[in-house]
Amino acid sequence: MTTENSTNNGLEDVQYLLHLESLKRYTEQAKNMHRQTEEHARHFVEAKREYQREYTSLVSLSKNVDLRELLEAKSSEIAAARVASLPGQLEEVSNALSSEKRPTELDIQILEECKQQLENHHRPRNKLSNQHKFTKNREAFKSLHTMIQNVENGFQLSTLAAMDQMIADPPN
Repeated sequence: MTTENSTNNGLEDVQYLLHLESLKRYTEQAKNMHRQTEEHARHFVEAKREYQREYTSLVSLSKNVDLRELLEAKSSEIAAARVASLPGQLEEVSNALSSEKRPTELDIQILEECKQQLENHHRPRNKLSNQHKFTKNREAFKSLHTMIQNVENGFQLSTLAAMDQMIADPPN
């Protein structure tokens, strides 16, 4: 009888230890998923801010290009159609800036990426190649951003030069 009781107690102890181990794994996985979710949320917020900065920068560049074109025309008379379409264009830009459509698209992409990672069961080689691709894309983005800033600065300088020239030599 005591041998049977000790065997049953031993099996119960093993089952209890297995149960504790499974609970430990479950809590570790839950913590890991929570950490990954927070990390993706942080990446989403950063991407949204970066998108807004780039969009405002491109709007400013567009404004400078339009101003430069107007100054190069050296005409005191602006086309009435262009003036009439200006409020509509400003409204479109305002709606695009206040719209939440673009960040929602980013959110869907992040969700798809999470699903894909879950399906692939965290393969380190794939992760390493993705990090390499991300690094390349980030470097390309930074160089493009620098180039856009240089072009924007050039437009600003040429616009100021044209304005100075217009002041020095007023049109008849």
